[in-house]
Amino acid sequence: MPSKRPLLSRKTDLALLIFFCLHTFFTSCLDCLDLYPSWIHAYPPFPHLLALRSFYIDTYQDKFFVDPPPWFVACTWLELLYHVPTCIWAVRGLYRDEPLLPIGLIVWAVEVFITTLLCLVDIWSWVDRSTEVKWGLTGCYAPYLGISAWIVVVMYGRLKDALLGQREQRERIKEQ
Repeated sequence: MPSKRPLLSRKTDLALLIFFCLHTFFTSCLDCLDLYPSWIHAYPPFPHLLALRSFYIDTYQDKFFVDPPPWFVACTWLELLYHVPTCIWAVRGLYRDEPLLPIGLIVWAVEVFITTLLCLVDIWSWVDRSTEVKWGLTGCYAPYLGISAWIVVVMYGRLKDALLGQREQRERIKEQ
């Protein structure tokens, strides 16, 4: 049963909800642009999104969006087919304080941590980019390491509390 506590009183959930709304936008509207069929490029606001993405590429010199390796393309498909639906589900679940949310978000956060770590390792292996460029890209990617690790810790704590609470409740029932 969803919580009766208002979202504004659940500061962590509110912060996560804002993050998942932003992440859904950036993933579906910037990261995954190359995956969409070409006929969609003519529709507004697609040209603006392409311009925003070009600005990012020009500013940060991110090779992943210019000449992506096959594993990065696979991760981009994973973002479109898994991240976006999970983020939408998370926004609804955070708003309603769904009890199953920790399970789904732990899986999501571990996957984000691993793929982001792979990106950072690859970035630092690039020989055609300066250290300054690599630090700039690290500034773009590394927050996802921290946020995903934080989500794992928060959701693990909730899952643990829920499971231990159920165990204690069963033990009290047995004692009666």
